[in-house]
Amino acid sequence: MQFNKYEDINIFWNDTKELLEKEEWYNCLMIGNCMEGTQKGKVDWFLATITNNNGNIELIMLYRKPWKLILYSPSNNYSDEILEFAANEIYKYDKELLGVNSEKRVANKFAKYYCNLSNMKYIVHTGLRILLLENIEKGKLLNDVIYRKATLDDKQILVKYIQDFMKEALNEECDYKKAEEKFNEYFEKGYYVLEKDNKIICQANTSRVMKYGKCVSGVYTPKEERGKSYAYNLIYRISKELLNKGDKYCVLYTDDANPISNHVYEKIGYKRKSNWEELDFIK
Repeated sequence: MQFNKYEDINIFWNDTKELLEKEEWYNCLMIGNCMEGTQKGKVDWFLATITNNNGNIELIMLYRKPWKLILYSPSNNYSDEILEFAANEIYKYDKELLGVNSEKRVANKFAKYYCNLSNMKYIVHTGLRILLLENIEKGKLLNDVIYRKATLDDKQILVKYIQDFMKEALNEECDYKKAEEKFNEYFEKGYYVLEKDNKIICQANTSRVMKYGKCVSGVYTPKEERGKSYAYNLIYRISKELLNKGDKYCVLYTDDANPISNHVYEKIGYKRKSNWEELDFIK
């Protein structure tokens, strides 16, 4: 096996793009990062592959602080041998890796090897489900709500909702400037709301726009409006619109510990395809 570290995001993307796009829905996170990186032109990220004796890529790795390392094997080779080799090579470059975010079994295997080297411990930050929608079920929709794209007039309330979502879902403080930047990003890619009596009661956005589909994220309903099927109604409408316009799929990354929201998405037709874990490495 050979470890190959890249300094140029464009060369890394050129070498891995075709492999990542074979399972585009699964690799939304890594593909999204690569697309962002190539637009910037130059990035200070950890980019690497492991190739076998025939020169074929067995493992793809991407890491940008403050986020966690992402791992993907095009050949589904997550053997102890290759993950231990990856941990040893990565440790040479970064002895204080923040963590790993990958399929559950892969993340835990890698964490074991890396933390043995670094004398660190690993804990679960978040358990994630990847839910995939290719065919939508017949829905029961509310008639007293308005579904529409967000406008600039919605900015003030949606910036607040972004702050509330970041705090509640990700346990992250988000100041106004950062939330405003996210609003602008969502507005450009696709920002949707559900409205009732002139009040926005639910929001969501398309965060990663892929070649064949889109990732729906940022689903948020204010606490006082929950339990009224608003999230179901919004995600159903967004998903149906995207599929009708030609997307082959929609994908959602959801909290594995939230059975209520996962059940809502499954009623729309989203199916669980993979379980991921985001692990923190701590001293």
